[in-house]
Amino acid sequence: MRSPITHIFFDLGNVLVGLRSGEKLKALALRAGQSVGDFCEKIWNHERAHDYERGHHTCDEYFALLAEDLDLAHAQKEVQEAFCDIFYPLPERVALVRQLALHYPLALISNTCASHIRHLEATYDFFPLFRHRIYSHVVGCRKPHPDIYDKALQATGAKAETSLFIDDLAENLETPAKAGWKTIHLPPGTDLSTALRPFKIARID
Repeated sequence: MRSPITHIFFDLGNVLVGLRSGEKLKALALRAGQSVGDFCEKIWNHERAHDYERGHHTCDEYFALLAEDLDLAHAQKEVQEAFCDIFYPLPERVALVRQLALHYPLALISNTCASHIRHLEATYDFFPLFRHRIYSHVVGCRKPHPDIYDKALQATGAKAETSLFIDDLAENLETPAKAGWKTIHLPPGTDLSTALRPFKIARID
């Protein structure tokens, strides 16, 4: 018999907020004489970005180094603004999360950094729906490392076998699934309500 779900955990990017190359980032790429694709590759796929998400750099340190990498050493403030100008709202998913919050303890597990979280928590009003927010830069490890999922269980008092984790990246679901968590792979464009249906989540309209 399937154990009932007692706690629901969400990823953040591409699950509760969308991700795209914003206009500020596109303008900086043009200013640097690079394509948007090449420009973004230098930002997101550099190992330093992962270290920043593990909390290994302060914001000032990180953006000074990044601006230098992008040949924009005199535009550090603009680089930081463009770095955060990548999010857009996903209102249908957030509306469903508001319903879930009436019946379940909700938490976030996100690979993220201090500058993104400051921006997001100042921009979107749904963060208080999550009783616990397990951010990689705070706990010092990133998904899919097992420690971040263990820290999420410890913070919430949840058990793996009655926990559900929702992420847009399949590789971030393999570790918790092996530990007994229920998981949902939710790529962009997937209907959250439909994805939840097999788990008999309570009182979802």
